[in-house]
Amino acid sequence: MPEMVGIALEEIGNGGCDFLGMAAGELEVLDAKLGQFFTPYEVSRMMAEISLTDVDEKIAEQGFITVQEPAAGAGGMLLAVADVIEGKGLNLETSIWIEAVELSRPTYHMCYVQCAARGLAGKIICGNSLSLEVFTGAYTAAASVFFAANVDPFAKQKEQAKQAAAQEAKREEQAEAERKDRLATLGDGPVISGQQLTLF
Repeated sequence: MPEMVGIALEEIGNGGCDFLGMAAGELEVLDAKLGQFFTPYEVSRMMAEISLTDVDEKIAEQGFITVQEPAAGAGGMLLAVADVIEGKGLNLETSIWIEAVELSRPTYHMCYVQCAARGLAGKIICGNSLSLEVFTGAYTAAASVFFAANVDPFAKQKEQAKQAAAQEAKREEQAEAERKDRLATLGDGPVISGQQLTLF
């Protein structure tokens, strides 16, 4: 068993394959009822190449990119993304932050092992992307390296959300003050005199 684990980790770490996904597909242990099927690595790599044509420019501009995978399986798509980024001469541990969600516990473990062995920084979650339930989760070993280099990957978004909330609170406060002013001066208008019109 230790020798088999060593072979698997060496293959995964060198890139260019979805080792555990391929093994699960060949052993026919994927659950068709959950919609699990093996996507060949070549297909995942092609999709990653198409999606990440300008990834080096984005990383140069922002310092890193974030990738969210809502149905991660064994992590094949993330491994392909890692290969594309590494192929551009970038450091995986500091250039990308991943968040992968997988419903099935066995494939969640497969995803964690492969992403951690490949050197990807991020969080692997066992949960349901549709209902937003989270059962468990774990950070990969490279997460601490990423945090040391880039701090919080979502700091910018959190700051923008905080500023938006502050502006919304200010708008609500101003609207409430205007409403109170209108109510306070409601009866201060001039008195209307003259005959009252009626339909009867």
